[in-house]
Amino acid sequence: MARTVLLIEPDVDVLGALASKLRARGLEVWIADGFDSAVARARAGRPDALLFSSALGGSLERALIDAIGIATLPCFRLVAAGMGVDAFTLPAHDPDAIARRVHALPTRTPSITPEASSDFRGDLAQVSVVDLIQLLAANRRSGVLVLQTPLGAGEVRFAHGDVIDALYRRLEGKKALFRLLGEREGTFSFVGGAASSFLRRIDAPAHALLMDGIREVDETKELRATLALGDDALVALLPGTPDGSDVRAMVLTMLATPHTLGELVDEVSGLDLDVLKSVADLLRDGKLRRITGGMRRVELSDPDRLGVLSALAKRVIRPGFRDAGRLAIAAAPGRLLAVMASVGRIAEAMVPSEAVPTTPIPHVLATLRLAEAVDLDIIGIPLVEAYAPLWALVLPGCAALALLDDQPRETLENACQLASVPLVDASQTLGPSEDASPEAMAALVQRLLESAAGT
Repeated sequence: MARTVLLIEPDVDVLGALASKLRARGLEVWIADGFDSAVARARAGRPDALLFSSALGGSLERALIDAIGIATLPCFRLVAAGMGVDAFTLPAHDPDAIARRVHALPTRTPSITPEASSDFRGDLAQVSVVDLIQLLAANRRSGVLVLQTPLGAGEVRFAHGDVIDALYRRLEGKKALFRLLGEREGTFSFVGGAASSFLRRIDAPAHALLMDGIREVDETKELRATLALGDDALVALLPGTPDGSDVRAMVLTMLATPHTLGELVDEVSGLDLDVLKSVADLLRDGKLRRITGGMRRVELSDPDRLGVLSALAKRVIRPGFRDAGRLAIAAAPGRLLAVMASVGRIAEAMVPSEAVPTTPIPHVLATLRLAEAVDLDIIGIPLVEAYAPLWALVLPGCAALALLDDQPRETLENACQLASVPLVDASQTLGPSEDASPEAMAALVQRLLESAAGT
């Protein structure tokens, strides 16, 4: 089996040239040009050795060596011609010497029954996360269990056999730990060390955590199957409490804009099982609505047509406005949430990070990036007549408006006429359903652009 090295060199030209020479000598070479990329690459696959450029400062090199998950790898500094070499340095100009040294490294034999002071690594296909935690707890180990799964990296941190914290992707604490217990594919490595610098987010005996975690994994799997939401999205039919701290309140707040179940369990800080139970209760009580095909993404148009649309988007920018053209969609507030979900599933769409306003005022549904430096804002106008004076503030910047609901039609028509904005009646095209598909919304955007450009 070929030996793998991680080559870290800030000079991209030197990096590429040396990597090619080492590959020609039978080595598999991973490359990185800085600290962050080097740590991410080393954790992802565990190379046999690290090769440092002499251009790296000592402090950066030490920080990399001390990074969790790679501290035990053989490390060699690459030095220039004429400089002395020793057990920890290699001549950067001599790829033959580098290759010989790497090939001569002892073969690594992963084990999960090491001496108390040693580290170990292996495959989750042979050893489960539950077994690993039991082993480390029984031996009262301190350090970090690093897990690399198909979905991302995770860590379980130990202090004298106690699990004190866990991280997985953007999750932390018990939520991250229980999610990791359900992973069956990937690799692991344990790096021993003092735990004094670790933040303690978990305070429970390891055996109790495992019992609770295994139960949660099983029940979560069953409840997901029962809900059978698949790629569908959910949206709340009543507002959440902005300062609500319980899981139910957090779910309602998050679902002010449509999310899939997968997005929801990742974003809400409660345990996965609690989130799923809240969703099941809210669906049963009729407080959530299901949007079919919420995860499906569609292209706005074929590549040839997209070039035409980009040109139209630049033409429809209204006088006095800069940066991006604007199209508006007017509908009842509840329907606009579904429209926002559908527009957000267009491949070119970028959905704003800000929450949807709780009052029915005009707001951005999404921005479509049609080409380099060619953006198109899609503005939502909630049809609440009491807020009609605000329409006159946003319509002058819009090139065209689609009307999805008839009420209050006359007021909106007058506002569009005063602002010289073409009005497209899309209520018959899309029908009465609030579940407009991404394909229908892509077609509506094209229709609005053509109407605005007079084509």
